[in-house]
Amino acid sequence: FERFVKPDGSKQAPAKTCRDLAVAYPDLGSGEYWLDPNEGDIRDSILVKCDMETRATCIYATPEHVPETFYVGREPEVWLSEIPQGAKISYKADSNQIGFLQLLSVSAVQNITYHCQNTVAYFDTTLKTYRKGLKLLGWNDVEITPRGNQRLRYTVLEDECRVRNMYWGKTAITYKTDKPPRLPIVDIGLRDLGKADKKFKIEIGPVCFI
Repeated sequence: FERFVKPDGSKQAPAKTCRDLAVAYPDLGSGEYWLDPNEGDIRDSILVKCDMETRATCIYATPEHVPETFYVGREPEVWLSEIPQGAKISYKADSNQIGFLQLLSVSAVQNITYHCQNTVAYFDTTLKTYRKGLKLLGWNDVEITPRGNQRLRYTVLEDECRVRNMYWGKTAITYKTDKPPRLPIVDIGLRDLGKADKKFKIEIGPVCFI
């Protein structure tokens, strides 16, 4: 009975959010727990990572890594989901559970790391422009860009891809919003490909709802 009054994050007694779990059990450590945000049948509960310091509920992407690849073509801009060796990004939770988490949260954050060889990800030092910077497609179809509307602009933590050369570098991007329905990221717009010597790899971090 205690489990139903105070769900403990087990598969048999999933909690609603990591915040609820942290309030009910203040001594619980960060780690993986079972949640059922829509509080329906526990059979659709999801395994998430709880960050107990921030009380964030984090859902892993599938895939988490896009292996080294390139795109040859004339398109000045191409979405990751559209290229032959690309990927369609999904998450280890169905859209109904993600929708409930968005409603139950006040903010959301997600990180993307772009590994580059001879391709820019954010600022283009040669042309002194952000026009080749990555675009992120949000859950609700908004485009999050390097220099767009202030509220739809991501932040760069590190930008080694600003100079095109044959050495591998990386650009780390984060996007935090007080409009949770904008996340998670479902596609990535690549704007500096087209030749076989422009190679990239991508790490897609978990989306965290707070």
